[in-house]
Amino acid sequence: MNRLELLVMYFCTGLTLCVLYATQPIGPVFEVELGISRTEATLFTTSMMTPLAFASIFYGYILERVAIKKLLILAFLLLGVSEIIFSLSSSYFWMLNIRGFQGLLVPAVLTGIMSYISTASTKENVASAIGAYIGVTIIGGFLGRFFSGFFTDLFGWRVFFIMVGILLLLAAFLIFKFSSSISASFIKPKLKDIIHILKIKHNLYIYMMIFGIFFSFQAILNFIPFELTNLGNEYSGSKTGMMYFGYVLGVLISFNLKKIVAVFHTAQNAIIFGIIVFLIALQIFRFESFLVMFVAMLIFCIGNFIAHSVASGFINKMAESHKGISNGLYVSFYYAGGALGSFLPGFIYMQSGWGAFLTLITVISSLSLVMILVLKYAKQSV
Repeated sequence: MNRLELLVMYFCTGLTLCVLYATQPIGPVFEVELGISRTEATLFTTSMMTPLAFASIFYGYILERVAIKKLLILAFLLLGVSEIIFSLSSSYFWMLNIRGFQGLLVPAVLTGIMSYISTASTKENVASAIGAYIGVTIIGGFLGRFFSGFFTDLFGWRVFFIMVGILLLLAAFLIFKFSSSISASFIKPKLKDIIHILKIKHNLYIYMMIFGIFFSFQAILNFIPFELTNLGNEYSGSKTGMMYFGYVLGVLISFNLKKIVAVFHTAQNAIIFGIIVFLIALQIFRFESFLVMFVAMLIFCIGNFIAHSVASGFINKMAESHKGISNGLYVSFYYAGGALGSFLPGFIYMQSGWGAFLTLITVISSLSLVMILVLKYAKQSV
């Protein structure tokens, strides 16, 4: 794979993350324009995230051997067309179904891109190429949120989605020009393998921990636009989009993972620190001021990405066999937590307010901390 093709893959990765998260900061706009509840507005994110929770289990069976180039061309064509249709629609029913359809495509796209990069890169470059891929997913997640809010202020929400749709079609054209057509074998986990992985206590503790953390993380990211609207009595897409700036700190953390673990001596200690930072940030969110909440979000993201990055590395380090399945289950628990966290806490938020909402998230995050403390004292530190 030449350098140009690698850059195209990174462009496609960032674009896919834009699609996934672009609706998140403009929930209040959908609430008013479509006449829907806040929980219904957050389902635009939930409907896309849910398939990611099951992709690692089922996609291996669906995509046994695939020419990744053909897969990506078709997926980006469908994403582009559906994104443009979404931007022109005014029906909540059809818009939600379009997002659900796109959610079925996103896991195939991300799996295909990562497989393409890892298969086509040399052994010397594959680690740095995948590291850059992870960084691009984080940057893409921020840019999708920020520009969605920014363009909504300037031109209304539809313009940004039309632009993204056109860029998705451009991505399909660029991939069509690729010279190579690579196939990759997708993991096909058997039920007995999954049960075996879950019976390993340190795996189960980590999975339960990351479920709770990403549940809490997505809960805040999905509902903070509504709380900012309550504070200012009017919606500002630019201010809301900027609130997600802390997301970019994940890039710095992911590239300094070894140093972070070295500071705390063990992976468990680093995860515990990350969750404690996470919990402190949750309490800062109680001070309802944009500036204070912006600082809280920076701290919140630092805690999240330390816990997530170290936990992911810990799973890889501890996996003696079935490493692919161990990683796949980690991703499944991660996105299952995110999918549920993106809408379930909304019922508490609507009925009891921001304070009760934060209390619920604090309790769930504290249970994640308990999981790691149990792991720390149940097993010799590594």
